[in-house]
Amino acid sequence: MSAIERRSSARKRCALPLKFRVHENTDGRVEESQVRQQTAVASTAGDRAEYPGQALNVSERGVYFTCREKVTIGQTIDLYLTLPTELTGRAPENFRCIARVVHVDEDGPAGLRGVGACVDQFEPMAALRNWAN
Repeated sequence: MSAIERRSSARKRCALPLKFRVHENTDGRVEESQVRQQTAVASTAGDRAEYPGQALNVSERGVYFTCREKVTIGQTIDLYLTLPTELTGRAPENFRCIARVVHVDEDGPAGLRGVGACVDQFEPMAALRNWAN
């Protein structure tokens, strides 16, 4: 008997490097005022540790990635990644996602943790200007 697919958006397989930060709140909710504050004052996020990871699949509503750091279900995280042309159909785009950890595989691929995160908000990030040209 096959498993029933419960996801509402299709996943795209990938192998994309990403960075993430863990929010201080651990209740799993993202308050609208918190989102506005973090968006307006993105530079203050520098005081929180930034960890590397690798996205294995992405969709409009979620990301599954691997990392070495311990994360727990319910934590709110910021994910930073660049979606390539193969996924967007356009030029590569940098994104920041505010997401909630909904699943953790302690024995993920290659001895890393596998983390499933539900995306609450996608934000395109402004491309850095190349002043050399």
